[in-house]
Amino acid sequence: MKIFIVGLGLIGASYAEGLHKNGHIVYGYDQKQENIKEAIELGFIEKDNELDKISKVDLVILSLYPKDNVAFIKEHKSLLTPGQMITDVSGTKVWMMEEIEEILPEKISYTSHHPMAGKETSGFQHRDYRMFRHANFLIVTGKKSIKKDQEVLRLIANNLKFGKITVVDAKTHDELIAFTSQLTHILAISLVQSDHLNETKHATGDSYRDLTRIAKINENMWTELFLENKDALIKKLNDFIKELKHVKELILVEDKESLTTYLKEAKEKRKSFDVH
Repeated sequence: MKIFIVGLGLIGASYAEGLHKNGHIVYGYDQKQENIKEAIELGFIEKDNELDKISKVDLVILSLYPKDNVAFIKEHKSLLTPGQMITDVSGTKVWMMEEIEEILPEKISYTSHHPMAGKETSGFQHRDYRMFRHANFLIVTGKKSIKKDQEVLRLIANNLKFGKITVVDAKTHDELIAFTSQLTHILAISLVQSDHLNETKHATGDSYRDLTRIAKINENMWTELFLENKDALIKKLNDFIKELKHVKELILVEDKESLTTYLKEAKEKRKSFDVH
């Protein structure tokens, strides 16, 4: 398959390298020319790599920030040809998918997806196609989706060694991500920001390090993602604050029995995630 990847950051470059190794012909675009040059030198982007190659490919993968994905399609939609498929790897979907669906030419299909993998580091230099192995893979359908799109995305997922593949709509996706990804990043950030002791860095153990690893964050990308998914994220924040207040009250009144039950329920619920 011929694939054009727009954006050679952490995810885009990792896709490019991994898909090239699986026999696909890969072209790429990035605002940083040095990233394109290095990708060509390393051999996972074609040497004959121009923007107009978009017209020649089967699949275009958008790997920019959501607003930049929309802007790219607006500017370059004339390069798209009937029968092509568009997808993206963005962390929020509802707003972006609606915008792209409005501007896509006829006979161009569009099904989004979300690779549930990443690092606390970002950028081309940190690419690693092996990080996708066994990770969850969400296929996000919309108004421009056709049946063949899912076949293409399942092939991509299998090539990159993803694990569980789940199909959802955009609204469900954003609600899930507000909880499993965005809220967890906010918790890590808030935990780090709540520290007021000079000695903390010398007193941390695995629990603190594990919980706060993702606080080493790409602040520009996550600010945009938080704001674009504001409604779903605020709801999940309110749910969490409610639980935090509840456990605080149990501790305040020293309700040992209820606190023990609360902890046990959480333990059993979390253990159920590990059952396949």
